[in-house]
Amino acid sequence: MITPQDIRTKGFETVLFKGYDVGAVDDYMETLANEVSAMQTEIMTLKTKMKILVDKIEEYRSNQDAISLTMLQAQQISAQTESDARARAASIIAEAEAKAISAISGIDERIALEEARLQEAKISSAKFFDSVRTLCKGQLENLDALSMGARPARSSVVDDAMRIQAAEIIGSAAPASFDSESTHVFNFAKDL
Repeated sequence: MITPQDIRTKGFETVLFKGYDVGAVDDYMETLANEVSAMQTEIMTLKTKMKILVDKIEEYRSNQDAISLTMLQAQQISAQTESDARARAASIIAEAEAKAISAISGIDERIALEEARLQEAKISSAKFFDSVRTLCKGQLENLDALSMGARPARSSVVDDAMRIQAAEIIGSAAPASFDSESTHVFNFAKDL
């Protein structure tokens, strides 16, 4: 590459009859040297600017790489979070379903127990009503005997009262024992 100094120091041989005007050549070479010098300065300035731009581009590329890496990590975290949330939701749903099944099972057992108690109550009620009917029938027979002037037997009245007291305890497993103090037995023969 030719420098402005090369142009300034370049010398030419002069010829006697066919030569150039030395002053004009020197002026032209000085102008040319100044132009080359200005171009070299501009080239240096452009190279400096280009270096700055290249550094900025490298910085942007490294930033872009960091952004891309961050985006990739964010996507991975998002996917992991979604996966964890789905697994947690499935766990919660399974737990809720298990609790619901357990609750339904408990309710079914309770229903079966209550139905059994209801059936026992129906049976006890039927027995009670049968005992009351029998007692009433016996009492009617005693009334009929009294109206005819006969005396009713005391043991049948006491037996009937004991049966009624036992039948009053609906739903219990064992009938209560007869308590003569809490049960009033009418003695029609005595009361007449």
